[in-house]
Amino acid sequence: MSGARGAHTGHGVSVLPFSLAMEVESMPPAASASTVAASSSPDDSPAHLLQALPPGSIPNPAIKPLYTVALWLVALLSCLMPVLYLGLVIGLASLGYHYYADWAPRGHFNLLVLLAWITPGFTIGVMILFLLKPLFAPRTPEPDAVVLSPQDDAQFTAAVHALSRAIGIRPPSEIRLSHQANAWVQFSPGFAGLLGGQKTLTIGLPLVAGMSARQLVGVLAHEFGHFAQRGGMRAAELIHGVNRWLESRAYHPDAWDDRLRRWTEDEGNGGWVQLICAFTLWCLWLTRLLMRGLFHLSFRMSQRLSQEMEFDADRYEALLAGSDGFADTALRLRALARSLHEVDHLNRKVWREGKLVGDLPAAVSLRLAQWGEEEWRAVTLQLDADDETRYWDSHPADQARIASAQALSAAGLFRDERPAAALFADFPALSRRVTEHFYLAMGLEFDPRNLVDGAQLLGVDRLPEALAQSWDRYTNGMIGNVPLLDPSAGTHLPVSAFDWQGCVDELRRRGPDASGLWQRLDRRREKAAYLALWVALIDLQVDFAMPDGSPPDGARLREEHAACQSGDTQDCTLASRILAVFARRLQHAAASLDGPSRDDAKARLGLLQHLHDAWPRLQRVLDEGQVCLRLHGGMRADDPVLRHHVGRLADRYREQLGTLLTTLDAITLPDGEPVGQHLRRRCGRLSSAGSDNLQFIHVTSPLEDAFLHIYRLQLAELVEIAQSAEQRHGIRPIRLLAPRPRTNAALA
Repeated sequence: MSGARGAHTGHGVSVLPFSLAMEVESMPPAASASTVAASSSPDDSPAHLLQALPPGSIPNPAIKPLYTVALWLVALLSCLMPVLYLGLVIGLASLGYHYYADWAPRGHFNLLVLLAWITPGFTIGVMILFLLKPLFAPRTPEPDAVVLSPQDDAQFTAAVHALSRAIGIRPPSEIRLSHQANAWVQFSPGFAGLLGGQKTLTIGLPLVAGMSARQLVGVLAHEFGHFAQRGGMRAAELIHGVNRWLESRAYHPDAWDDRLRRWTEDEGNGGWVQLICAFTLWCLWLTRLLMRGLFHLSFRMSQRLSQEMEFDADRYEALLAGSDGFADTALRLRALARSLHEVDHLNRKVWREGKLVGDLPAAVSLRLAQWGEEEWRAVTLQLDADDETRYWDSHPADQARIASAQALSAAGLFRDERPAAALFADFPALSRRVTEHFYLAMGLEFDPRNLVDGAQLLGVDRLPEALAQSWDRYTNGMIGNVPLLDPSAGTHLPVSAFDWQGCVDELRRRGPDASGLWQRLDRRREKAAYLALWVALIDLQVDFAMPDGSPPDGARLREEHAACQSGDTQDCTLASRILAVFARRLQHAAASLDGPSRDDAKARLGLLQHLHDAWPRLQRVLDEGQVCLRLHGGMRADDPVLRHHVGRLADRYREQLGTLLTTLDAITLPDGEPVGQHLRRRCGRLSSAGSDNLQFIHVTSPLEDAFLHIYRLQLAELVEIAQSAEQRHGIRPIRLLAPRPRTNAALA
């Protein structure tokens, strides 16, 4: 009914008819003989051990009649929201009837009488039509879930049924598998669910991939615990159903909205048709305002009870999996959600190259295994900071829930610490099946040839671990992506006067000034991209509003755009000085080498020089392409001037980028591959663009990341050579103390 423990469920609500007070005396003894620990026999799988739980082994707390009455009262009030909505429709219809039956003017016909008859009828009719629209307009259908039938995995199905009986509820009629980092149980659709009690369990496979069996079973016990109150859960389902309907109608467009919007933008329609459609959309907006008001009224009435629901469900988890593991599970849930977000970001990135990860849950688990000290510290701080429960929150603060679970001091009945994937007969096959189902639901076209494994996904644009460690030690965080290092800058005064150790000492002196430098430069680039779009709109004399709703100030925007592109700022000057000192430092290292090693180092410096010289032109072309895409995305169908300008920009982009890639073919990588050819290969869907220049911009969007990765990789390999040379010649590094381990993610 609700999301997995520790994950907020948005606007949904579910409540239980139980008090927060727990009957501690009803708990099993701390040293219960039925406790299931990790099996001493290799033949006993976690699923088999879970099946050994006796029915009713997890006791239910006493029902509090006052809480039950409050629950049903809230359910009744929530159900009154749609009744109030229908009452408004009936009231408007009654007003129209009485107007024409009793109040409409009669007598001699004239223009005023005609308006008095037409205007009220038209207005009331339109309002009734669009107030009724939420009852009949079709919703966008949700994709079918992956169903795990008993034939697919009889052992796991039996284990879930045993868990249900241990809690004292009917087993779920269906088990579904999801790509999300969450798990939930809900009533099945229709009367079979609400009246018959049939329920559906949905398990997010990233939880299975990243949790122990003990943690996952605890989460499932939490979800089943929501249904241990039977009649009270039906009241909760009514509340949730009303809130879900009001929220979807208030905030999510439907098929009618999409059709009206297309008619409004279709230049083939006449002006009157577009005007009527625009007026209709305005009426829809008024309807949604009413729906939002009713939704927030119903939603806020129920949230306090929803918080109590979570405390009660937490009790089932603590009794089954043990109080001592509750905090670890809360941390793991947050970590898996963040890891899934990171993997999804990378997956979107490689999709631009025509690739997708073939096993999404496995990639999430692998990414979590790569986490370093900084990532875990950040998630732990988030968990520790979640210590305040506001009245309108659907879930209590995690710290309150952890304290409540630990107060039970429950030893737990199931403490198997083996991977949760061991609960399934063939988890990798299920994981790949769910991943492919998710892609099909997204409308993505793929085949086995463009599916990559998790290691390949996580390795995109990342340095190999050995190079990453050398990079951290050598640069001490003082080199970023843009601007690129210019090897020729090391030959110019004043840095050309530094000896080898003097370069390192100068960088150490500049270290405090460089704190946050590259992050500021990255934000400056992002700001320049938006400013370029706004300046282009001003040049085209297109009417638009700024994000805060204010009219654009052309002079100020041009001034800010010029400032972002200028290299005369304090940060740009500092970055150039630091890069010049690094260039001089690398030159000293290359000069200290002998024979082929020196030739290799000088060749890499020459390659870096070529990349540095080519970057400004490539960056300008790619930035213009992004402006073109943004202009096209906000372009109205009836704007021929803007459409012509976008077409001209797309034509120029394709021509200039083609010329530039041909030029880059003259630059060769150490493995013999031309740079231009390598960049084309990174655009995995290049052939799909055909003659569509806008699509060509889309499919060449990986070029910036690909180019910067070439630069970063070549520089890192040169850095590794230079670091070895410095160690041989006794050059003291920037950081005299051993640096704290850092993650490769900062380099990607």
